[in-house]
Amino acid sequence: MTADPPKRTCTLLAGVGVERGTMADWRAMAPLHYRSHRAGAVTDVFRMVYAPPSPNAVRGGSPGPPRTERQRPRRDSSLAPLAQNDSRARGGCGDPPRDMRPTLVGVIVYARPALSLAARDRATGGRYRSAGLGHTSLARLLNREVRLISRAVIAPNWRGLGLAARLVADTLPQVGTPYVEALAAMGHVHPFFERAGMTAYPWRPSPAGERLKAALEAAGVGRADHRSAAALNTALSALPPEARRLAEREIDRWARSYLGAKNHRTNRPDRPRALALVARHLDATPVYYLWRRPEVSP
Repeated sequence: MTADPPKRTCTLLAGVGVERGTMADWRAMAPLHYRSHRAGAVTDVFRMVYAPPSPNAVRGGSPGPPRTERQRPRRDSSLAPLAQNDSRARGGCGDPPRDMRPTLVGVIVYARPALSLAARDRATGGRYRSAGLGHTSLARLLNREVRLISRAVIAPNWRGLGLAARLVADTLPQVGTPYVEALAAMGHVHPFFERAGMTAYPWRPSPAGERLKAALEAAGVGRADHRSAAALNTALSALPPEARRLAEREIDRWARSYLGAKNHRTNRPDRPRALALVARHLDATPVYYLWRRPEVSP
């Protein structure tokens, strides 16, 4: 009976550290993010950097003292994300190349929060809704107590190692506010915010959205028919006149309600924009996340 070979130590992650960054770091990583490059009213940027270990550590020699706050990777304006065809990480553990220079692995961007958010009211027990403050005073209170995780991105070849959750967990206490919130459209699929210690609050469907879904179904428009603006336009054009008028009237009602809630004013979009809004937002089920400092009571 042969003994199992000894397990290898993941030396790759030992060289990864988190430090404060700049907007230049975000701009370098922005093309890797699925959303727009505009990150809102940014207050803090942190970056995750891989710094290669010493040659002795790579050869299996003495690893030296453990990494501390002062031993984090030194800032280097030449840091850049890994190229798409780079095989240094590839989502697995292994020994790092000896010639590898410090590399930008990920970036997280914090920004000021939105003035009104129903999910925040539920998560905080209506703390900000019931404050009875005007817009200016409420904005000051939110800016003092809440930060929003606006963007978080890990270079593709470094994904699958748990680095996104680590980047969030390491930076949450450094922002300095009692609360940090986040919205994730794919929160059900990639719950890394929960792994970082944030609490998830699933989004409640709006009455206006449920009404539109029921109206489209009654008119003969299925869910697959509004997966895109073009598909929805084709489905509407194929309906009988009475059913088409019903669907278009409800789409117009929902679109004006949606834009009014977001922009604090009544807005009447044209047909292409209304169809695009339906395709993009009607079936969206984002998850709201909130982190509280340990000393803050729920």
